[in-house]
Amino acid sequence: MFKGLQIKYVRGSDPVLKLLDDKGNIAEELSILKWNTDSVEEFLSEKLERL
Repeated sequence: MFKGLQIKYVRGSDPVLKLLDDKGNIAEELSILKWNTDSVEEFLSEKLERL
């Protein structure tokens, strides 16, 4: 897992990553519909700290 990572399942929604700034506002939103598991993990490793 990653520090600060929250997962929310929304029925019928495409998968997205929402990166928040220090104030909790959405700084970046990325569609990950066509990403594989390795790509998601690599991206999160670059952006977040591991627990």
